[in-house]
Amino acid sequence: MKQLFYKSICVSLLLACFIFFYGCGEEEENEEIDGVSGALPLRVVEYMVDASSKEADVWTYFSFASGGPVTATDPATSTGWDLAFHRLQVQVNCGTSGPGKGGAKNMGVIDFDSFDTAPTSGYVVDTVLVKEGHGEPVEYSGNPEIKDWYNITKEMPPVITSKNEVFAVKTADGKYAKMQFLDYYDKEGISGFVTIKYVYQPDGSPNLK
Repeated sequence: MKQLFYKSICVSLLLACFIFFYGCGEEEENEEIDGVSGALPLRVVEYMVDASSKEADVWTYFSFASGGPVTATDPATSTGWDLAFHRLQVQVNCGTSGPGKGGAKNMGVIDFDSFDTAPTSGYVVDTVLVKEGHGEPVEYSGNPEIKDWYNITKEMPPVITSKNEVFAVKTADGKYAKMQFLDYYDKEGISGFVTIKYVYQPDGSPNLK
């Protein structure tokens, strides 16, 4: 009888352990699913774009979904990129720059973290702009809302600093992001390395928190 009693206890303990560990695993799985569905806060990303080439037709193309540079063999017909950078110039995939549903809206100097809902209208598309400076003015395709994102000193060589404005951006496929320019130089002080801070919403909603 004692043997049977001990066997029953062992079986009950094993069953209880199985239920406990199975339940924990199911809870972890649900937490992971919740995270994928957007329950967790969106990530704030800082990224340095190498836009240092001085060749007029060399642009660096960037995708929010990829989180980095992408190859655009024919940017004028590609929706695989969202932003393009060439030195101080910035394009959004829309208007005269590309076939995307993109656009930009300058929200001014506001707190980046507190800006948690993107506007759903009022975005400006790319058009032909004029770059003035040394020599003859040069026309290029760019976004009017972003073109003056920086301050520039009159000393030689000039020093570029961000105005710290926050931009709402629509991606090539019509999703939303917020972006702020942080710097124009790398750690060695070489110009043309544009650091941006951004939050990208992959689910298509204007929620940016």
